[in-house]
Amino acid sequence: MKLQYKILWFDDSEELFDSLDLDYLKQKIHAWGFVPDICLVNSPEEFLQKSPFDDFDLLVIDYNLEGYGHGEDFIAQVREQEVLTEIIFYSSGATSELWNAVHKKQLEGIYVANKQTILERILKVGQQALRKVLDLENMRGIVMAEVGDLDLQLSNILSVAITGIDESKQKDIFNRFYAASTKHHDTHRVSLDKFNESPTIESLLSLCDSDKRWQNYGRLRKHHELLKNKVLGDYVEDILRPRNFLAHGVPVRGDDGSFTFSYQGKSYLFNDFVSTQLRHKIIVYKSALLELNDELAIYGK
Repeated sequence: MKLQYKILWFDDSEELFDSLDLDYLKQKIHAWGFVPDICLVNSPEEFLQKSPFDDFDLLVIDYNLEGYGHGEDFIAQVREQEVLTEIIFYSSGATSELWNAVHKKQLEGIYVANKQTILERILKVGQQALRKVLDLENMRGIVMAEVGDLDLQLSNILSVAITGIDESKQKDIFNRFYAASTKHHDTHRVSLDKFNESPTIESLLSLCDSDKRWQNYGRLRKHHELLKNKVLGDYVEDILRPRNFLAHGVPVRGDDGSFTFSYQGKSYLFNDFVSTQLRHKIIVYKSALLELNDELAIYGK
C-alpha cells in the first residue's frame, strides 16, 4: 500500500462535480496522512477504461446515469471481475431504492448514500476502510516502501547534482565518504578500497544504505549552489530513525493499543497519532525531493 488514497468517481453530470467542494474532500484525506487522488469520469467508456479497478481504494458511482442505464449494472461488471474495492452507490432519491437495486443484483460490499451527503459518506467509508488496513504490519510495510522511494529520489539527486560541481569538490565528497565508511565497515573494506581506487557516483551509491545516502547529500549540499538554498529538515530523526525501529525493533503492545519498539537499547512509542504524523512527514519529504529533482533537471540550462 502506498500513501495515496485513490477514488474513481463516475457521474454523467459534470455540473455535479462543479457543485461539490472537492477541496474539502482532499483536505480531509490529507489530514489522514494520505495524498488524495480523485479521478472524475463522465462516461461508461472512461469508467471501464480503468478496469480492473484494483488500482483504486474506492469507487463512487451514481445510480441514475442518463442514457447509460443504472449504476448497479456497472457495479455488477466490477464485481464480476472479482474486484474487492469498496464501492459507494448514490442518488438524489431515497436510499431504500438503492438498497433494493443492490439486493436485486445480489451485490456485496456496497455502501449507499444520498447525493446531498455524498462527501461525508465518502469520508466515513474511507476512514473505516483505512482502519482495517492500517494495522502495525501494514504500516511497517508502507514505511519500508516509501523510504525505498525516497532512496531512489536521493540517488537521482546525487547523480545529477554531482555533475554540477568541479572535480576537486567531487573528490572531496568521495574521500569523505570513503574515510567515514572505512571506520565502520571492515567487512566491506575490499569493495570500499576498490571504490577508492576509481571513485564514481555510481559505485558510491552501490555502497550506500539510506543513512549514507543522506550523509552524502549533506556533503554534496555544501558544494552545490542550488542545494545550499534547500532546507529539507532532519531526515534522520524524522524518517530514518522511525523506519529503523519499525524495521528492526521488537514491538510490545500496550493496554491502550499503542506499541513500544525496542532497538539497540532505545525505545520508540508508536500509536495512531505518531503513525499519522510519520505519514505526513514522508509526504513532505517526498514532495520536496521530487521538486528538487525537477529543479536540478533545468538547473544550469
